[in-house]
Amino acid sequence: MKNVSYAKRGYQYVKSYGMAKLRRKVQERLYRNRLEKGYQDWMIKMRPADSEKELQRAHHFSQEPLFSVVVPAYCTPEPYLREMVESVLSQTYQKLELCLADGSGADASVQRVMEDYARQDARVRYEKLSENRGISGNTNAALAMAGGDYVVLLDHDDLLEEHALFEVAKWLLEHPDTELLYTDEDKVTFDSNTYFQPHFKPDFNLDLLRSNNYICHMLVVKRELLDRAGRYRPEFDGAQDYDFILRCAEKAREVGHIPRVLYHWRCHEASTAANPESKAYAYEAGRLAVKEHLSRVGLSGEVEHLENPGFYRVRYQADKGAKITLVLLDAPDFSAFKKFAKVVGGSQKGENLEILLLLDTPEKNKFILNFIKEHRQIPIKVVYCTSACNKFVTFSRLAEKMDSEYLLFLESRIDKICKDFFEIFLGNAQRTEAGAVGGRIYDSSRRLRYGGKILGLQGLAGDAFAGLPFGYTGYFHKAVLQQNYHGVSGKAMMVKRSHFLKAGGFSEDVEDRLKDVDLCLKLERLGLLNIYDPGIILVESRQRIRRKKKARRAPGFEKKWKELLREPDRHYNSNLSLEDTSCRIRGLRQRG
Repeated sequence: MKNVSYAKRGYQYVKSYGMAKLRRKVQERLYRNRLEKGYQDWMIKMRPADSEKELQRAHHFSQEPLFSVVVPAYCTPEPYLREMVESVLSQTYQKLELCLADGSGADASVQRVMEDYARQDARVRYEKLSENRGISGNTNAALAMAGGDYVVLLDHDDLLEEHALFEVAKWLLEHPDTELLYTDEDKVTFDSNTYFQPHFKPDFNLDLLRSNNYICHMLVVKRELLDRAGRYRPEFDGAQDYDFILRCAEKAREVGHIPRVLYHWRCHEASTAANPESKAYAYEAGRLAVKEHLSRVGLSGEVEHLENPGFYRVRYQADKGAKITLVLLDAPDFSAFKKFAKVVGGSQKGENLEILLLLDTPEKNKFILNFIKEHRQIPIKVVYCTSACNKFVTFSRLAEKMDSEYLLFLESRIDKICKDFFEIFLGNAQRTEAGAVGGRIYDSSRRLRYGGKILGLQGLAGDAFAGLPFGYTGYFHKAVLQQNYHGVSGKAMMVKRSHFLKAGGFSEDVEDRLKDVDLCLKLERLGLLNIYDPGIILVESRQRIRRKKKARRAPGFEKKWKELLREPDRHYNSNLSLEDTSCRIRGLRQRG
């Protein structure tokens, strides 16, 4: 039966996207399985020892909130139901209540089990609903029973780690402003014997949340936030948790993340965890949830489905009349510049673009002048300058005298750029909270070269998913999802000129190869978000050099950002290795 199900899903995928994409999808899943081989032993090893659990049971925090674990149930198989209940009642932090609303209708199996638990443990609160109200209605009924300071959302057949609520209580004591909190999670087989596919998440990431519900499980919500955000809405059934999380995130004072696997998502054939296509209706509800969220926060944009179910891309509305200065800091030769101008000129119609090319030797001026004379039909204004100063310093000074609204830094050796290149850049950069906006750059062999920057990756700041072949999506599809990073590559980066100037431009005291990351960090320090939009795609005309390079020191950058470099990158996850770009599990020895 299982093989028949996989075959059916494979057929549907081929029908929608073609055999080549299915092959890549399967290859990527098999690669991920190899990287995660041995995960279960690693996860069990990361659990606290029994002696530590006993200490947790005896421990008293200075503040001990009551947690209401809220569960909507519907015809839950008895073994799954009992395992779920036991995972709650056996918590090492015991100031809790289990609130279960049963929408099973005439089916009395859940009622028989839960009434038995309620007789044995006063922390169990159970209500038999007169009818099935749907997932949102059943959840709201369970929420109405909850009297705790915080609500913990749990599905009726999933499991909590025994120390889950202890970790939550500890976090809340150390971070008292947290109103919304989530953890890492994995999947567990229907027989509860095997844990697999761990999802190690970044800290709160607004643009990633608009791309998919990466927060998902385990979700903890403060009572006051729940009252402000409102309950579940039946019109979003199928994506009701996504809509709820978006509304909570909009109003939360602080969103926290515990980078530990504390929640196990039951995976059986009918579940969304095992078969994403089993709830196709839910993905349109998710798209509408994101669209309504954008409207609430005052943003205009279209929300599009991606190939993988439950993942989206936001195309933010752009003011196409904005003036852009396209900056080339690496002076190309004549043939490369000619090709560059043709590629860019074919993608930008109108008169609001100028190219600023910084040349390092006066001799190169001749080919620029000749190009202007020979290609007057290309609607691009070219400005050239020479200076003995560092080109980054020269540009920072020039930026003060320019009249353009946006600066677009680009790699000059380009073969191709994506459709609507400028519009995607502008749509993001015109957002109030936007700092630097970057895309993904592939080399001529179609392998990812530059993108979002992860601090500490293969040195000081590496490019996420570098080396990933075109068409592959990476860990939990993150290579093709809009998200926030500490930095983006200066090979394809747009920033509002006023923000560039406020941040102080390019820093003289930082090494040239890290000036783009340094600028992004300064923008972040101003309270802005650096945005990676993989809808922006460039292909270089040169091939990447494959030899392995030693991590180079950069004393200026290291000294300036030493405090930040000491901490794990909040846009990554401390459980993932920094040795390479595969997102392998840190400390997991690969076998076989």
